[in-house]
Amino acid sequence: MAEGKITYRAKNETVCPVCDNRFHREELLTGGGRMNAGELTDELHRVYLPTQKYGEVYPLIYPVSTCPQCWYSAYPTHFTTLDDSELSVMEETIGERKNMFRPIFPNLDFDSDRGLVEGTASYVLAAMCYEHRRPNCNPTFLRGLSFLRAGWLANDLHEHRPQENYDYMAGIFLRKASFFYGEVLECERSGSESIEDVPHHGPDLDNNFGFDGVLYLLGVLLLKYGQNDDAARRIKALKDARSAVSRIVGMGQSSKSKPSALLDLGRELHKKIKTELEALSSEA
Repeated sequence: MAEGKITYRAKNETVCPVCDNRFHREELLTGGGRMNAGELTDELHRVYLPTQKYGEVYPLIYPVSTCPQCWYSAYPTHFTTLDDSELSVMEETIGERKNMFRPIFPNLDFDSDRGLVEGTASYVLAAMCYEHRRPNCNPTFLRGLSFLRAGWLANDLHEHRPQENYDYMAGIFLRKASFFYGEVLECERSGSESIEDVPHHGPDLDNNFGFDGVLYLLGVLLLKYGQNDDAARRIKALKDARSAVSRIVGMGQSSKSKPSALLDLGRELHKKIKTELEALSSEA
């Protein structure tokens, strides 16, 4: 039976800018063998292995700040920085946020210690809230990142409760992530949003793979979760993804900004995209 403490409550209060509710953020303790790092998946997701003292630890369930009263959600950097128009929308959409989750997670509770349910919901709530944030908050990127992490956590939920269709939910979130990662590239091209100032591109917490990681994820998410009903559209999207991945693997040398793990995964992804494009072209 795991019995070690893995979180604590922040000493300083967080004040919700939407409803003035005061709460203490739950923070993850580090060190002491709490996080037993396992493999890195092809989606750049770090898997953590359970330990006898601490059991299963999911670091990803804590990064988003969520008001327990109105469920306004954002990453801590942006939580209190609402302008008047954003504040108005967050106030108007309180009911929308709560009504969306009641049928799915009827016992959702952000006052208590978080579990996988609260972690998953916090990212979806963040994605909903960032829809209404200013471009300088990088809302497109953060919506993609939030849906990606929500998809990972929903898959973890599925492992615990395989009869409750959380794998289907995960698929929805990961398809949304695929869409928004594609939009990130379009925003970068048009100059409407720039992610150069994002301090941590993730996508997980232990490694920051930077913009190269974003390009790689654009490819892997599109390949695995992108639409495949329209062959012509998929061919075009895969060609764009291949070009993006080529920017990572083109130089072929690892560096601090381009670690060997990302290069190796990028080369493998490039091959997979090429194989599918060949198969689609032969069917056309």
